[in-house]
Formats: sequence, C-alpha cells, structure tokens
Amino acid sequence: MSIVFFSLDLQHVRQHALSLLTDALIDRHGRSIPATSLCDIMNTICLHVAGRRITDLLRVRSSFGSDFDECLIELELCISLIFKPFLHHLKTLVSVEGDFVGIWISMLGIMSQLLGDDSVSSGDNDDVSRMTKELGSEHLRNAVMVLIAMGLITDDTDSRGEQQQQRSGGGQDVSSVTWAAIGSIGYCKPLVEEWRQSARESAMDDNASSQNVVNLGVGDDGAD
Repeated sequence: MSIVFFSLDLQHVRQHALSLLTDALIDRHGRSIPATSLCDIMNTICLHVAGRRITDLLRVRSSFGSDFDECLIELELCISLIFKPFLHHLKTLVSVEGDFVGIWISMLGIMSQLLGDDSVSSGDNDDVSRMTKELGSEHLRNAVMVLIAMGLITDDTDSRGEQQQQRSGGGQDVSSVTWAAIGSIGYCKPLVEEWRQSARESAMDDNASSQNVVNLGVGDDGAD
C-alpha cells in the first residue's frame, strides 16, 4: 500500500511541476524573457521535458490500470507545456526565424509520436489512447489555425508557395513541412483537407484585403 501512495505522490509532484512551469512561462513575467532565451527554453526545457515524459507514458500505457485518470492528467499537462507557451509567445518566437522553424518541426515530431500512425478504430478499447489523440489533435489544429491566420502556413499547392517559403525564413518551407507531417499521421488524415481549406480561405481573404487597399489608393490618386 505504501508503494502505491508513493507512486501517486510522485505523479502529483510531476503534475505540479509541469503546471508551474507552464504558468511561469505564460504569466506577465514571461513577457520579459528575451527572444533568443525563450527559444532556448522552448527547445531545451518545454519540448525536451514534455517529449520525454510523453514517450514514457505511452510506453507504459498498457499498465495504467487504476492510475488512468492521473496519467491522462499528466499527458494533458505535457501537451499544454508544448502548446501554451508556443502560442502565447508566438510573435516573439517567429522573430527568431531559424529557431522558430526548428521549434515547430520538433513539435510536429512529438505530435506524430503522440497521435501515432493509425487512427483510433471502433475496436480500440484503449481509452487513454483515444482521449489523448483527441486532445492532442485539437491542440495541433488550434496551432495550425493560428499559423494560417498569421500567413506562416498556406496551402502549398497554390501559387503562394514560393512567397510562403520566403516568409518562413531559414530556407525551410513551414507549409510543406507541416502538411507532410500531418499527412503522415493516420489520426489527422481525415482533417487535412479541412485545414488546407482554411489556409486557402485565409489566402483569399488576404488577397481581397490587398486589392481593397490598392483600390482605395487608386481612388485617392484620382481625387488629387
């Protein structure tokens, strides 16, 4: 019995530590962190800690047993440690172009591992796997939608592919890397077209806004 309580205490300590780390990065004091230091924190702490813990939890998920809820909480905290600081400080991270691309690629790698190669079928009784994949895919979708809204990810099948590569920096095409990674995740494959459509619609909105600015400029010149 004492071993069980000791194990639960360790889980609670880890959960508390993950939560504190996430909160420390997204509270008002986190705004004072220099951009390069923030990139280092994301790479060497957030992604490293969360990625390794997710790997450990997935490795032993068959033995969760009565610890189901505790392990699910810890997986959720790991996912939050990856995405919350990333989205909260996104504009700062993007300003360090090469580091940003590396961080995003690492995040995609962790999510590929978390979500697995195959979708959850109706015969899958692993509730931890199902709920984790639902949670992970939702966080990934939110991040992709934000990057699309910022123009950092486009539907790379359109004519803006070259422009996107120039904007992403570091010689890495964020769009192609993103779509390739998501397309290789069985659980996300049914969602790829929906996400690409969002990118196309965002591009159309940007083009329409640009055209309106041009038209206003022409009108002003005529008035002069």
